[in-house]
Amino acid sequence: MGIVEQYNGTTGAERRFPQPSPNGLATNRKLVGVEGKWYDVTSFVHRHPGGEIINYFINKDATDVFRSVHPKGGEHLIKYLKAVGSYTNSVTEDPFNRDMRELYNRLQKEGYFKPDLRWYAKKYAVCLVLLSLVITFVAGFQSSWAHGLAGVFLALFWQQNGMLMHDILHHQAFDNQRLTYLAGLVVAPLSFGMSANWWRDEHWVHHVLLNSVSYEDNFVDPQMWEPVWAQNTKLFPLFQTHIQALLIKIQHIIFIPVCMIAGRFGIIIDSMKRETDLGTWAAFCVHWIAMALLLSLLPNWEERCLFYGVAMLGEGVLHIQLLISHYSKDMYQKEEMHDMEFYRYQVMQNINITNPWWMDWFHGGLNFHIEHHCFPRVPRHCMRQVGSMIQELCRKHDVPYDTTGFFNAVWRTLVGLHQAQKLFKLDPR
Repeated sequence: MGIVEQYNGTTGAERRFPQPSPNGLATNRKLVGVEGKWYDVTSFVHRHPGGEIINYFINKDATDVFRSVHPKGGEHLIKYLKAVGSYTNSVTEDPFNRDMRELYNRLQKEGYFKPDLRWYAKKYAVCLVLLSLVITFVAGFQSSWAHGLAGVFLALFWQQNGMLMHDILHHQAFDNQRLTYLAGLVVAPLSFGMSANWWRDEHWVHHVLLNSVSYEDNFVDPQMWEPVWAQNTKLFPLFQTHIQALLIKIQHIIFIPVCMIAGRFGIIIDSMKRETDLGTWAAFCVHWIAMALLLSLLPNWEERCLFYGVAMLGEGVLHIQLLISHYSKDMYQKEEMHDMEFYRYQVMQNINITNPWWMDWFHGGLNFHIEHHCFPRVPRHCMRQVGSMIQELCRKHDVPYDTTGFFNAVWRTLVGLHQAQKLFKLDPR
């Protein structure tokens, strides 16, 4: 990985750190570099629990990525692999990246990566309180205001379960894969109505190939791509239809309404189309049966539409929260990204949301996007402490630490979409 100086979408001088090459080793084998050693994963690629993402790091140093995405930093996995060679970087490591690696080791030593089941159990208890309020206001009151308020509570129930799904699938509650899967069933398809497996696979790709595109294999960071808008010029070649061109011209106008109105249905439909796990489908069925029973308690269709409409619009805020930390940042081609230093790139490509501590529950940790992308396994309630440590290193190495308020982040996103649509009109393609 290498260095790129960037802030608010503007790119300054770049200093690349070429990837090490497995020279002298069998070129017909699939090798991955971790901590100075090459590991032969040829026979393992098709069995990789994380899916095809491993293919993007063949013949590359994947040390920081490997440690960030695996439970316990992958220490329990690497001992089962046999090294077939070694390598050293051909240039001096970026001092900021070196200090961030030292910070990773410090956090590991001091227990910051230790899953905290007790804390997350308390958070789910809050979700159960919200659900009880939904049932109480639906079944116990006849007025429209009560049913509208029940919709607000349901929106918060969905939103908070979505945040919990994010944390749990990052192994912040369990190191054990089976327990993580079972907890994911509860908070995602059962409570939220979407697939945890689909989301996990897309989200890990998003983490390790953040804001990247590849025209050769038609790849784009899956959580930074929607077929209805293009927030960056590097996405323009991926849009081919007249309808898409029309939508891009008004994307700064439709962004918030689409997130609010279509966000929930879009993510549910996408996850269902790709889901094959029977346990997840069983949870889907329970979710929708429970939702049908809840709606049946309301006296007429007007009240049902009010209740579900308020819930859907309220939960739409989550889809805005998911995008504003990245959309106004630049994008890079995949090979460019591979030649940039991991930690500097993560800091450069994220925006934090400034808010008082008592609003952390609402943002669900997404307000600490810089910290989360650097150290995804750190539990949510440790993010403020870790953030102070990262800010200190950013000041030391003069690395921009981008943080702003929620509404300003939304505004920056809308401005970026508006600027992109003007450039799209000039694109001869």
